[in-house]
Amino acid sequence: MNVYRPFKNKLENLSEDQQFGVIISFEDLSNREKFKKKYNQLKILGKTDFIPSILVNLDKEQINNYEKEELIKNIEENQNLYPAMLDVIEILELDEYKNSEISYSGKNIKVGIVDNGINRKLSAISNISLKKYTMYEKEKIVKEKDGKSEITHATIMASIISNRFESSDRKYIGIAPNVSIFDFDISNSTQEYSFYHILNVFDKIDKEKINLDILFISLTTKNSSDGKDLLSLACDLLAEKEIIVICPAGNYGPNPYTVGSPGAAKKVITIGALTKDLDVANFSGRGPTLDERTKPDLCFPGSNIIVPITNNLRLKVSGSSVSAAICVGIIALVKEYDPSISYDGLMDMLNDSSVDLQYKKNAQGLGTVKVSHLFTKLDLFHEKLVPYNYLIKKSLKISIEFLILLIILFYFFYFFRI
Repeated sequence: MNVYRPFKNKLENLSEDQQFGVIISFEDLSNREKFKKKYNQLKILGKTDFIPSILVNLDKEQINNYEKEELIKNIEENQNLYPAMLDVIEILELDEYKNSEISYSGKNIKVGIVDNGINRKLSAISNISLKKYTMYEKEKIVKEKDGKSEITHATIMASIISNRFESSDRKYIGIAPNVSIFDFDISNSTQEYSFYHILNVFDKIDKEKINLDILFISLTTKNSSDGKDLLSLACDLLAEKEIIVICPAGNYGPNPYTVGSPGAAKKVITIGALTKDLDVANFSGRGPTLDERTKPDLCFPGSNIIVPITNNLRLKVSGSSVSAAICVGIIALVKEYDPSISYDGLMDMLNDSSVDLQYKKNAQGLGTVKVSHLFTKLDLFHEKLVPYNYLIKKSLKISIEFLILLIILFYFFYFFRI
């Protein structure tokens, strides 16, 4: 076994008595049980089964001692994760929100969102199909801000994907308004998130056999990764179960090696952020990964994006999680078109529709997707249908104009002949 190398490098520069939240993983559940019996004095803070592991607090000396234990597969820090969205830039009154007409809407596609919980009280998502999983039981206190219920990071992500509400004079719609959302709420009393919290979600998905098409993890570590950390490996295992996993590239650019976990995972679709001018945003995380693989995979708009929340409220937000949420909505439409599409098939399709942004691969990946080309090719996009009454009026107008032209020509030739 070994200590995860980036963690081992970190340990070399720290004091002997400093304690860490550590995840110890095992080859199987049997080895974990043997270890627990052998070291029954060790205080275990938690455990996960999807990847057999335990959560403990250890100091540097203990970590070095356990490194020699054959029952252990790996030891690594229980790293913290952070929402990959910058602060909300502006809160504005809502203007006209343009609605594109598409053939597909994400119907029958199941999207899991791992985040800090979706607030169903807000108009933007009050009507969406949603099933909630509260991972850590506690009395939820909804904060009030300017008289409005709390707008969580998860609420904004859900609104980008499936916003669906109407007022008397306008209709607002997300990219895939008919998806079914599974809200994996990992909020807790400290409002801190770590590997352990996400791994517990994977346990629930696995044990309860929750059928998902897409899993969106809108969190990332500050530290870069080689894709071999425990969370990245767990995401790759989920992908092998035919769940498309999508993550942001993080907001720690523009330097290289700024893609953290789980974005560095091999089978995760990792999304960087673009400005509205299709430039890679300065904050967007860049590859390569610590093992020199190209990341991100793609980029989508993620700077100054306007998100409707209620009939008279919109947010202007930035961050690679915004870009990743846009990607989730687009892939939900593709999954509705072809429910059996694999990760490899999906990446081939996105590659065929991608546009090179003329940046280095570790800034842009494949570039961005020419969505209109992708949707036209898949018969997902159509021009807006012209109303019948409009056609009648238009044809009548053309007929009258044509008749006037004939009269003018008649009089012109008549007088010219005379």
